[in-house]
Amino acid sequence: MDGVPVELHFFPCSMNNPLYNARLQKWFRRNADLQCSHIVGLPDGAGDIAIPTSAFNVVYQLCHLYHHFFDEGIGMRQIIDYYYVVSMLNVNCEMLTWLPKDLKHLGLWKFAGAVMYVLHETLGLSEEKMIAPMDEKRGKLLLAEILNGGNFGRHFMKYAGFTHQSMGKKYFLKIWRNMHFVRYYPAEALSEPIFRTWHFFWRMKNKK
Repeated sequence: MDGVPVELHFFPCSMNNPLYNARLQKWFRRNADLQCSHIVGLPDGAGDIAIPTSAFNVVYQLCHLYHHFFDEGIGMRQIIDYYYVVSMLNVNCEMLTWLPKDLKHLGLWKFAGAVMYVLHETLGLSEEKMIAPMDEKRGKLLLAEILNGGNFGRHFMKYAGFTHQSMGKKYFLKIWRNMHFVRYYPAEALSEPIFRTWHFFWRMKNKK
């Protein structure tokens, strides 16, 4: 647009498991009107834009972390982003009535516990600010992946630096990596190769 490259996301995020992805897209549609009408002014009178609400971001950004965890890897920069989302959240009684229920319905509850553990161990997030109880077992796995791989898994040595591999080799390396997560997140780990195969052909069909 006007010489500026723009990446269009026609839905905010996706999940590998078809059931949880259908629930997530329904959740996005249910919240869309509120997000599009949440207008804030930019500094120095630069204009007004719509931004997500904090209540939306606490679910969306967690889902985004989850997606990157299975896709290639996440780094501390994304964890720090989520720290600010959670630490500035007003976890009032109304939010506590729907947030745990929604996270469980969307298949994000266990991963939320892992993220809370990482936020507590690395950035000192207090327990009263947590959106789920800490899950030490999954949290240690997540922290190890963050420290070993970094953003987009650029520093993974045990996967032969798969971000720099050919498309075919990367495909099988990702499957091999995700099989390590089946014990912790079976629904998402087992669905990842299926989703990625479908998504590849979907992109080929819709490429313009």
